[in-house]
Amino acid sequence: MIDSGAVIADYLSQAVAKRGSASLVVSGGSSPVPSFATLASMPIEWAKVTITLVDDRDVPADHADSNDLLVQTHLLQGHAAQAQFVSLARDPDMVARIARPFDVMLLGMGTDGHFASLFPDMMSDATAFDPDAKPEILRTGIKGSPAHPRISMNLAMILQSRHIMLLIQGAAKREVLAEAQHDRNLPVSALLHQTITDIDIITDQPS
Repeated sequence: MIDSGAVIADYLSQAVAKRGSASLVVSGGSSPVPSFATLASMPIEWAKVTITLVDDRDVPADHADSNDLLVQTHLLQGHAAQAQFVSLARDPDMVARIARPFDVMLLGMGTDGHFASLFPDMMSDATAFDPDAKPEILRTGIKGSPAHPRISMNLAMILQSRHIMLLIQGAAKREVLAEAQHDRNLPVSALLHQTITDIDIITDQPS
C-alpha cells in the first residue's frame, strides 16, 4: 500500500514552496489514522499549513465521536502541532473562507459507499451530489454509525481540490468500490464518475 502520509507531505511541501501556504482537508474514521501518524512526524513547514475536516458529527469537540478530537489526538502532534486547525463543526464560515482549490483532500469510504457525510439516502439531493452545484457546507439529520447529526462539505466543494486521495481498506470496501464503478446508487459513484478532478485511489490490496 502506498504511504499516503508521505505523499500528502510531499504535496503540502510543494504547495508551500510554490504559493507560500498549503491546505489539507481530512476525513475521520479509522482509515486515515496511520496517515496522520506519518504526517505528524514529517518536518515540513507546518506553520504555513491550514488543516480542516471534510465532515464531522454535531457533538462537542471533546466527545469520543468527534472528528475534531480525532485530528487533535492523531494529527496535530509532533511537527504538525504547528499547523493552523479550523474546526468545521464549530466554525464552518471560516472553513468556507479557506482559499480554494484546497491542496489535498483526504477521503475515506464506508461499507455503504458513503464518503464525507454524504449518505445513500441523500443521493437524490442535487445540492449534496451534483458536481456542478454551488460549493457549500451542509448540515444533515442524524446519519451513519455512530448516529449523530452531521456537517459536511458537498461534492462540489470537495472537488475544488488539487489532489483528492480516497483511502480504501479491507476486502469489503474494495468490493463496494468495484461495485460503484457500475452502480450509480452508491454515493461514492458520484465521486468516481465526475470529470472535474482526478481521484487517486489508494487501497490495501495485496500486490
